[in-house]
Amino acid sequence: MIDSIRRILFVIYAVFLRLPMWGIIWLIGRTGVFKTVFVIYPHDKEEYAKLCPDYQPFIKFMSGRPTPGGVIMDGWKPVGIYLFISNTPQELIKKKNSHIAETIVRRMQWIQKISGAKAIGFAGQLGPILEKRHGIAMEPPFFSSTMGNVFSIEDALYYLAKSENKRPWELSIAILGGGELGEILQEHFSAQGYKVGILDVSFKRRGGVELKQSEANSCALDQVDFVINLLPKGEDFLNSGIINFLRPSTSVIDFSRPRIPREMVQANVVMGNRVQRPGMRFAFTLPGDWKKKEIPACSMPSILASNFGIVEQNVTKFCLAARHAAFGTALASSSQPETVPILGRIHLSLRRVIILCRSHLDANRAHFSDVAKERG
Repeated sequence: MIDSIRRILFVIYAVFLRLPMWGIIWLIGRTGVFKTVFVIYPHDKEEYAKLCPDYQPFIKFMSGRPTPGGVIMDGWKPVGIYLFISNTPQELIKKKNSHIAETIVRRMQWIQKISGAKAIGFAGQLGPILEKRHGIAMEPPFFSSTMGNVFSIEDALYYLAKSENKRPWELSIAILGGGELGEILQEHFSAQGYKVGILDVSFKRRGGVELKQSEANSCALDQVDFVINLLPKGEDFLNSGIINFLRPSTSVIDFSRPRIPREMVQANVVMGNRVQRPGMRFAFTLPGDWKKKEIPACSMPSILASNFGIVEQNVTKFCLAARHAAFGTALASSSQPETVPILGRIHLSLRRVIILCRSHLDANRAHFSDVAKERG
C-alpha cells in the first residue's frame, strides 16, 4: 500500500509538477541548507518498481533525468537531496549510451547550481562507469563511491572480528570478484596484517559465473574467516559454487544487489554496503530493503566533503576521518546510545591533542638544546 502511494506521488511530481519542484528547491537552496546532491539508480526491475511504475513510456521519460526521490536529513535539518534515474548499470556501461551519461552529469551540475550544494555524489557503480567508460573524471565536485565502500566493508569486518578474539594476522579474508575495489581492499587489509586473497571468477556468455577450482584451493576456503562478496548480484554468489567450500562459521560480507538469499547459505551473511550516523537518515527511505537509519556507504564521500570539508584520497585517512565524523557500520545495534560515537570522537580529539603537545615539547627541547650549545 505504501509503495503504491509512493509510486503515484512520484509520477505526479516527476511529470506534472516538475517546474514547481525545481522552483521550491531553488528557494530552499538560497538558505544554504543543501550541502550535497546524490543520484541513485535501480539495480533491477523489482527495485525500480518500488519507486516507479514499470511502464515503458515512463521509464523512457525518466532516462537521463535525475528526479528528486527524497532528502538527506541530519537531525531535523535537511542537508542534501537524493535523486533517482531509471537507467541501470548494464545500460550505462555501454559506449553507445555515452550521451545518456553526459546528460545525467550535465543535469546534476544544473541541480547542484540551483540547490546551492557543494558536492555531487554518484551511487554504487555509477561513478566508476562514468570515469572508466565515458571519461568523466571523479574530481570535486564529483564524488565516486569507492572510499565509502572501503570504509563500510572495513567497519563491518571490524565489528564481526570482535567476536573472533583474534589478532589481524590470525584472520584470513577471501575477496570474491576483485576489480578495482577488490585490489584496494586487498592492499588495505594486507597492510593491517590480515591474510588476504582475491578469488577471480569467469562470467559465462549465457549468464552466470564460475569459480575456478584452483582459486578455491589456493585460498583454502574451508578455513577462511571472512568472505567479501563483490559480485554484482546475489545469485552470482550462489552460482559461483563458493558455498560448497565455506564452513558455517564463515562470515560473508555481501556487497551485491540484489543481495544473497540468506536462507540458501549456511554461513553468516551480512550486508556490507550500509552505514549509520546518529541523527542522519534518508527520508523517504531508499527503495528496496533499506531500514530507516541505514545510509548507503556510497554516499559517504560526498557527505563528508560537503558537510565536514573532508576530501581525502588516502584510504586510511578517509576511514579515520569517517569515524571521527561518527560514521559506523549499520551492523551495530540501532539501539546503541549516541554517547558511544561521541565518546569515540572525544577519544580521537584527545589523541590529537596529545600528539600536538608532544610535537611542541620536542620542538622546545630542540630549541633549548640549540641555545645551550650556543652559550657553551
